[in-house]
Amino acid sequence: MINDLVAKVKDFITVNFEAKIDPLEIEKFYTESALIKEMCVMTVPGVGDAKDSKVLWAVVQPDLNDFRKFASVNLYLAIKESFDNASPSLPFYKRLSGFTITLSDLPHTLFGTLDRQAVKEIYEPRVIAGIVGSLPALTELTAADHLLIESVIGVKILECLKEQSGIERPINLEDSLELDLGIDSLGRIELAVRLERAFNADIKDEAISRAFTVKDLMLRVTNALKEAKASASEKKKVSLGPDFWKKNLQVLPKEEHLGALEFGTGFFAWLLRFSITAIDYWIFRLFFHIKAEGTENVPKEGAYILYPNHTSVLDGPAINACLPRRPVFQLFYFIVIPYFFRPFVKSLLLRNVVKMVRLIPFDYSTHFLESLRSAHLVLQREKGLCFFPEGLRSTTGKVGKFKKGFGILAKETGAKLVPVAIEGAFESWPSTTKHLKCHPIRVRFGKPLLPEDLEKQGLAMGAQNGYDAICVAAREALVELKDRK
Repeated sequence: MINDLVAKVKDFITVNFEAKIDPLEIEKFYTESALIKEMCVMTVPGVGDAKDSKVLWAVVQPDLNDFRKFASVNLYLAIKESFDNASPSLPFYKRLSGFTITLSDLPHTLFGTLDRQAVKEIYEPRVIAGIVGSLPALTELTAADHLLIESVIGVKILECLKEQSGIERPINLEDSLELDLGIDSLGRIELAVRLERAFNADIKDEAISRAFTVKDLMLRVTNALKEAKASASEKKKVSLGPDFWKKNLQVLPKEEHLGALEFGTGFFAWLLRFSITAIDYWIFRLFFHIKAEGTENVPKEGAYILYPNHTSVLDGPAINACLPRRPVFQLFYFIVIPYFFRPFVKSLLLRNVVKMVRLIPFDYSTHFLESLRSAHLVLQREKGLCFFPEGLRSTTGKVGKFKKGFGILAKETGAKLVPVAIEGAFESWPSTTKHLKCHPIRVRFGKPLLPEDLEKQGLAMGAQNGYDAICVAAREALVELKDRK
């Protein structure tokens, strides 16, 4: 009987073209590529035009302890990026089409193996329905849990979470702030203000920025309040009114971030940027036959934001290779490089290189507000900024949804917005493949757009607020530029 059960676990699964796939092999591969405690691979019906087909899907339980070590709480983005980077090593028919995150333990049989049928019964309906949130733990609340929920601190935190998330159902201790309550990086910043006002205390950022679940948040805030003193701090005075982001961005970045901005024209910084640009230009000219269109649309003075579509690591260098002389030396790049903030990176040389080539590194878990403030200061100094509003690279080549941070920065600075359509970079080196191909690349710069005009267009298109309106209309302008023949 035991042998029969083991054999059942080792059964192969098949997708549309009848290719046999060992789920254990796929699970082992992806578990080694990301901070995952356990995962279960299964097949689910496809989506969109492929509803009659089957695709590979995974239910993933992340290793929260490892995520804490890396100060990362954006589970979905971090796991997706790890999976996208690892997938090219697999044949295409073995690659995952998507995954669902759960913070609960996956069901197991009496013999300790994954109960794949139970996983499928629980999660397949959620995948089909498009639900991405985590399932709450099935264990009953302990006496300590009840005390935590019913405490003054717990009640106030639940009230703040209700206001921030806007959900009507009861909030559970095991709800994920990111996956279940929809509180992203920007939402955490607003949540911090709500909590500081509720408790009339200055709560350390780490208590909020590094919490995964509601219970995690309650425990961290409780500990933070023991150390905090009631104060009329600067942060406490900031209200969540219509001017919230305007007032927040006008605050100067902290010293470590302010010192990482290079506004001058020192010889070594100029020489480094000149050398990198020259090498970059000839590489793209010789190997990618790069062509630029509309470079005259890049403003020669004043604050502006270049916002390109993002499908490849080649996007930034491709733009750099096409820019006119003055903009190429004045442009700052707002990009995801969390490693420069990690405590174990103490290389002064590395930090100086980042500073001289004018990178504004950020991650979605921590330091995001400080990075936005740095970008705001750059635009106040009437410099140019390259900002990828989709965040992560697209795995399909299509323009994804714009992040709210782009709309906030555009609206609160009034900077001109220049759409940049990059074609060929996805064919040259998409995130779904390991190997680079020398495919022709074209970079097309659109005409500058004003945030106030985009806001009006976006609101007319159904956006709920000014920031989202700018994102919606700006994305539409980029799509039109990209599709123009």
